[in-house]
Amino acid sequence: MLQAWRSLRVVVLGSDESYPDRGSVDSDSLHPPIQEVAMGAEPKRKAAKKKPGRRPREPDVYYVVEIEGWDWGYSLSLNTERDPIDPFHEFRHLQVRGRLLHPMGLRTDRIELTFLPSKDVEPEARKDSRPLGVGWLDAYGDPITGLFPLPMDALPPILQMMIGERFKFVVMHGTKFSHRRATLHGYRLEMKVDQDDLPEGVELPARS
Repeated sequence: MLQAWRSLRVVVLGSDESYPDRGSVDSDSLHPPIQEVAMGAEPKRKAAKKKPGRRPREPDVYYVVEIEGWDWGYSLSLNTERDPIDPFHEFRHLQVRGRLLHPMGLRTDRIELTFLPSKDVEPEARKDSRPLGVGWLDAYGDPITGLFPLPMDALPPILQMMIGERFKFVVMHGTKFSHRRATLHGYRLEMKVDQDDLPEGVELPARS
C-alpha cells in the first residue's frame, strides 16, 4: 500500500519528467547548418518545417459504480524511511465496494475503491502542484481497484453520509483503460444518478 501511495502522489502532485522545460530550444534551430553558395548563384531558401499539431485530447470515459458496501479503518505507525518528512505514517482508509455499471464489457464488474485522506490535496499544499490526475483504476485483478486522495476535512461528512446509507453511487471520469490502468480526472459521490446527469452516450443498465 505504501508503494501504491507513493505512485498516487506522483499522479496527484505531478512529475517533472512529464513536464519538459518549455524554455528549452533545439540547438539546431539556433545554429542552422551553413550552406555553401556558388558565386553569383541565388541562395536556396530552406522550406520551413511545419510543426506537428498537438493531438486533440480524447473525451473522458465515465465510470459509474453502484455502492454495495464500505469499510473504514485507521492506522498509525512510525515512518522508518531515511530522513522522513513526517515521522509518522497515518492512514485513514475509506474503502468502498460496489458494482461497475458503466462501462460494460470488462473482465469483471466488481470494484473496490480506496480513499485516503491526504495533506497533499489541502488548498495550501496543492497550489504549486501540477497534477496528472486525481487517482487511478487498476484492472489487473478481480476486483478492479481504485486509489484516490481525499482532503482531510472531507472525510467526516463523507463518513456520516456512508453511515446513514445516503451515498449510493461513485461517478468517475478519466482516460480509457490502457495496459489495464486508467488515470482519473475527477470523481464524486452521489445519492442518486439520473441519465440526465451523465454525458451523451453513457448508458446505464435498466433498473429492476
